[in-house]
Amino acid sequence: MALAERSLADRAARAPLLLRMGLVAVAVVLLFSVLTAWVLETAFRDNAADAAETRLEAQVLLLMGMVEVLAEDDVRVPQMLPESRLQLPGGGLYARILGPAGDTVWRSPSAVATELNDWTREEYFAYSMTVRWQLDGESVPLVFQMLEDRSAFDEQVESYRYSLWQGLLTMTLSLIVALILALWFWGLRPLRRVRAELDALRHGDRVHLEGPYPREIGALTGSINDLIDFERERLVRQQNALADLAHSLKTPIASLRLNLEGHAPDHEDLRRQVDRLQAMVQHQLNQAQRVGPVPFQTPEPLAPVIERTCRALRRLAEHQGVSLETDLAEGCALRMDSGAMLELLGNLLDNAVRHARSRVRITTHCDGRETVLTVDDDGPGIDPADRERVLERGQRADTREDVHGQAAGQGLGLSIIHTLVSDHGGQLEIERAPELGGARLRLVFAPVGD
Repeated sequence: MALAERSLADRAARAPLLLRMGLVAVAVVLLFSVLTAWVLETAFRDNAADAAETRLEAQVLLLMGMVEVLAEDDVRVPQMLPESRLQLPGGGLYARILGPAGDTVWRSPSAVATELNDWTREEYFAYSMTVRWQLDGESVPLVFQMLEDRSAFDEQVESYRYSLWQGLLTMTLSLIVALILALWFWGLRPLRRVRAELDALRHGDRVHLEGPYPREIGALTGSINDLIDFERERLVRQQNALADLAHSLKTPIASLRLNLEGHAPDHEDLRRQVDRLQAMVQHQLNQAQRVGPVPFQTPEPLAPVIERTCRALRRLAEHQGVSLETDLAEGCALRMDSGAMLELLGNLLDNAVRHARSRVRITTHCDGRETVLTVDDDGPGIDPADRERVLERGQRADTREDVHGQAAGQGLGLSIIHTLVSDHGGQLEIERAPELGGARLRLVFAPVGD
């Protein structure tokens, strides 16, 4: 039973929207038509009944004006009555007068040949009026009664009902057709527009659902646009992560090569380099899957990661004739996982070593207002006009060779640094190093207490 009910519910849910809306419209119109017919017929019936009672009252008053009372049981009425039906046997309109004892003292010719023992039957309209007639100083009560056959009334109501239902049926069918056409051509037009724009999206002719749409569909298209942006951002992040991974691995691989080419390879250093490579790969995989702000992180001390990165790059730096200097304040930390911090510092120092002539200096500073990481080098620096451009992916201040005569890279280092800093709520500032004269990369983060 439950399976059958679920199957029925599934079929109902898959029913076309036009069919569902059309059925609702038909049900509403039919209900409205039935209620309208009932109200109009009831009102017509009541009005016709009131009119019949008013006519009977008028006939009684006319009859009273013609009556001559000679005694309690002697009532004279002229032969010419006010209504011709009163004079015709079975004419459909009947009258009588009752005396004080309740006996009939007069009846109309129409009632003489007609058995009217019960003057309160449902097939008649009845009206009765009691009048106290003054006779020789005495008050004589007389009851004037008037009956009218309901057959004419019933025929009138039946004729009205037929005309009413005929008109309502025509109007209802026309209204249903008009509603279905309106639903198809106007009500469902926004959905057809959504479908057309989705087709355009699939073929690359659009980037979003633009509308305009009704409020209800606008909420749906807004959610679709958010989903499109989410998927597009995730795709871009995955593509960037692959490029970033390739770029990030260049420096550790170069360091490994130098170590292996040495006469006495440092196995401990090799192990650290492999660990760093593994951490970078894992971090880039995490980056490729993450879209949006970085989740809450516990503070990670800066000094140990900086020293670890310097040890990994020292052999490469010495090979290029560059010395690494550090001036690290105690207690400085960032809300950043170790993999991201390793990648950030690896790109910072790799960028500085490749462009420095002989010196690179790493400085940290932290107080209650901000945490600052500064990397200075004595290379050619970055021209102020290029400082915003070099933060874009694939853009470099110099696309030919670095100061050591090596081919320029792909222009990803600074963009990776900028992305990591932005993802963790920091700011990247490019300046001229005041003492060394080259470039200064100044990374500013909120204090870990915030």
